[in-house]
Amino acid sequence: MSSSSTAILLFSHRPAREWSNKQFVPGDYATSTQVARTLHTHTVQTVRQSGYPVIEVDGSKQRGNTFGARLANAFADAFAAGYDRVIAVGGDCPTLHEVNWNAVSTRLGTGQPVIGPTPGGGTYLIGLHRSHFNAQAFADLPWKSPQLGATLRDYLRDAHGPAACLTLRCDVNTVRDLVALLQPTTAARPLAHRLRFVLGWTAPCPSSLSRSIQTDLRVTTPSRGPPVTRAAHA
Repeated sequence: MSSSSTAILLFSHRPAREWSNKQFVPGDYATSTQVARTLHTHTVQTVRQSGYPVIEVDGSKQRGNTFGARLANAFADAFAAGYDRVIAVGGDCPTLHEVNWNAVSTRLGTGQPVIGPTPGGGTYLIGLHRSHFNAQAFADLPWKSPQLGATLRDYLRDAHGPAACLTLRCDVNTVRDLVALLQPTTAARPLAHRLRFVLGWTAPCPSSLSRSIQTDLRVTTPSRGPPVTRAAHA
């Protein structure tokens, strides 16, 4: 199957904006930006090594008043550029390098959409053939909510048949997600090593960040039960 009709759509914010959204290291703008830059660079390198053309759409190129509208416009532009199969990813999945891009492209070529789910109900990858794409319906999905994955699967199933579901993968959205990524058992060791260097860590989880996590849990978690962290899904 020719790669010329398949493109990877990297839809993400630049690192400085990603810091303002996620604050990986609370209260430390410079380090948080470096963390976001390291994650972004890892993603860019990963998709460029796929062998497929990469269309990078960051905040300066996104059009629309909502996340859904901006992503729908990015898909529409990729299809308008002549690609029949578009594989959209964000910049916050540390194990994206394990994706079999050729297998995803092949699935799309058979007419089957592809979804890569995250533990929180979102997605790290959405693969669509141009025949799957309805811009308005796509924009109206419950983006940025835990219902996205299930709603997207239902929509695609009803319109085009069951989607192919890839391996469940974690993304990095919070301090706790970052700590989970840096544990010795992580599946993204080279990336974790670079992040430890950025943070100046000599151990997987220094006490200063542990204190930040505990503060975050006390603020965001009801007192009636213990917190359940995303790291438990890794």
